[in-house]
Amino acid sequence: AKLCQPYCDAIDLNLGCPQRTAYLGHFGSYLLEPKDRDLVIRIVQAGAAAVKIPICVKIRLMATLEQTIQLVEQLRDAGATWVAIHAR
Repeated sequence: AKLCQPYCDAIDLNLGCPQRTAYLGHFGSYLLEPKDRDLVIRIVQAGAAAVKIPICVKIRLMATLEQTIQLVEQLRDAGATWVAIHAR
């Protein structure tokens, strides 16, 4: 993130990608599972602490509205400047 900061207006963490490649590589929306929540929160915290530009996180809707709100609040508390929902 620090290396990108001089060349960017914001940093986007894409947790919205549902493609098979993301599944195979364990990235994108496949990091939204509860087992990876701590990792995602630590990534956002580290990014927010390292740079002065906004950290944006794109997610998919969770199984319930309550789960989605909980995730958004956790991301906000970790330092995400804004969260976008990648809907299809």
